[in-house]
Amino acid sequence: MNYEPIQPRIFPIFIYYIFLSGFGVFMLIQMYLKYKKRKVRSPLYLMLVFIFFTLALIILTIGLAEAAITGYFMEFYRISLPLAYSMVIIADLMLFIFASHMMEKGKKLLPFLVLMGTIILISLFLPWNWWGVPAEAHAGELNIRLYTTGSLVLYSCAIYIYIAFICHQVGGMTENNITKIGLKLMKYSMGCLILLFACITGDNLLIVLFDHPGYSFFLYIGWAFAVAFIILIYFSLIMPKWLIKRIK
Repeated sequence: MNYEPIQPRIFPIFIYYIFLSGFGVFMLIQMYLKYKKRKVRSPLYLMLVFIFFTLALIILTIGLAEAAITGYFMEFYRISLPLAYSMVIIADLMLFIFASHMMEKGKKLLPFLVLMGTIILISLFLPWNWWGVPAEAHAGELNIRLYTTGSLVLYSCAIYIYIAFICHQVGGMTENNITKIGLKLMKYSMGCLILLFACITGDNLLIVLFDHPGYSFFLYIGWAFAVAFIILIYFSLIMPKWLIKRIK
């Protein structure tokens, strides 16, 4: 099977991924320290969210590292894409568990979300996605990539919208300013994740509909929203003293 050569314009996104992976690991360590200090479930669930999102970034970075070293998008790169998306599905479920535990809502939806997430996860590894395979190598063949990534986006965004709605609903009923601000930060963090997936969708549309080689400016913008999500969700649960003082 033919391999597509890496283009020089992709090296900046590789450096970008390295930075994001490092930032994710740093925030993960901070979350672990908070969990070790508090010994309660909420930081544990959020730490699991960070673990799987960070794993997704690290897997994508390793896939691009292989391409940077060999000069071609080869086998590990091809498996890195569905594997990273699988980590995102698991992170989504952990995020839902975290939010439902925090606000005591939506726990009955979890079995359905697990079932749907499993179906999407399996579909990501089907051979007709043609991850990293040159377009000319599968011209005229069945291509389900747009459908699987679309399913992932809809699944993830449905979870994020539901969490944002619950944050808005619960925030309207509380009179505690610190709790109210924490719920607002969580709601805004869900908006950042929705924008991240909107950018990933834009990149995939360019690939499928316009034969774009991928790694467009959409990914740079999208992963910037991912950084904003990490900061906002962290502050929503672990408010630093200066923020609490400012709220008061």
